[in-house]
Formats: sequence, C-alpha cells, structure tokens
Amino acid sequence: MSNAHTAQKQSAYQRWEMASFDPVTVDHSAADQAALEAHLRRVEEDAHAQGLSKGHVAGQALGYQAGFEQGHAQGIEEGRKIALEEAAQLTALAEQFKTALQAADAAIAETLASLAIDIAQQVVRQHLAHDPTALVAVAREVIATEPELQGSPTLIVNPADLPIVDAYLQEELGAAGWLVRPDPLVERGGCRAHAATGEVDSTNASRWERVAAALGRSQLW
Repeated sequence: MSNAHTAQKQSAYQRWEMASFDPVTVDHSAADQAALEAHLRRVEEDAHAQGLSKGHVAGQALGYQAGFEQGHAQGIEEGRKIALEEAAQLTALAEQFKTALQAADAAIAETLASLAIDIAQQVVRQHLAHDPTALVAVAREVIATEPELQGSPTLIVNPADLPIVDAYLQEELGAAGWLVRPDPLVERGGCRAHAATGEVDSTNASRWERVAAALGRSQLW
C-alpha cells in the first residue's frame, strides 16, 4: 500500500514536472487580439504626439531665442539712432542759443554804446551852457591848426562869445594876425575859422560828429 501510494505520488510529481517545462499553449480570441492591437496603436500615437509636442516646444524656444536676439540687435540700433538724433538736436539748440546769446550781447553793447553817447552829449551840453570860457580851449586849437591858415585868417564865433574872446584871446589873436567876426549861426562854445588857404569847422555839431564817428557811431549833435 505504501508502494502504491509512493508510485502514485511519484507519477503525480513527474506529471507536474514535465508539464511545467512544456510550452504553454495560449488560446487568444479575436477580441483579445483586437484589444491588443488597439492598445499598441494608442501607445504609438501617444509617443508620436509627445514627440510632436516636444518638437513644437523646442521650435518655439529656438524661435523665441532667435527673435529675442534679432529684436535686441534692432533695439540697440534704434537706440543708437535715437541717441544720435537727440545729440544732433542738442547741438543745434546749443548753436542757436550761442547765436542768440551773441546777438543779445551785440544788442546790449549797442544799447550801452547809445546810452553812453547820449549821456556824454548831455554832459557836454551842460558844460557849454554853464562854462562860458569853454570856447577858449576850442579857439586855441583852431589858431594852432597845422598847416597854419594863411591869408587874412578870421575866427568866427557866436556874438555872445565876443566878450570871452576879448578877455582871453585878444592878445593871441592879434599877435598871430587873426580877425574876429560874429555869426549868430555859430552855437556858443564853438567856432569856425576862415582864411585864404582853407577853413576849419570847430562848431559844437562838427566836433561832436567827429567824436561819435571815432566811436563807430553816427549821431547828430
């Protein structure tokens, strides 16, 4: 009984052992085969979609980088052009300001010169009005004129200045052979000289015009 039991056990083991190394026969149905193929297609499609997505992202990144570099270069160039234009505008403004300042300086100088001439004229007028002897210095300059006037030299003065001539210049005029003649057209403080060899105009108006001309001005007395 034990042998029968052992033989039974051995044959059962042997049957299991041999079966375990034999090829397993799997009976696939058509539905299982279709499901497997569908799954494989989905896997392939997912992989393809992922590849496209990654390629799109990579393409966007490359495009963004290229666009950024191009935009950066364009921005630098545009900024340089703008800076040059602004610098040119500032230079033009500086030149205009300089020109305006020079014009203002010239205008101020002109105004000051005119003011100085006007003040000087008023001072001279006041001096002639308050100093009757102002004619003396002017007449002496005329008498000493070079070349010397020859041929009946005559000093012509305002009638109101005759007492001044008699008091301060009579001896000098007589010694030099000069005559004196009054003329109401000659303003007080001035005089004219006439001789055969020429004339000298030392009236106030003539002397003032010569002074103004020496200062680059043209201004009447």
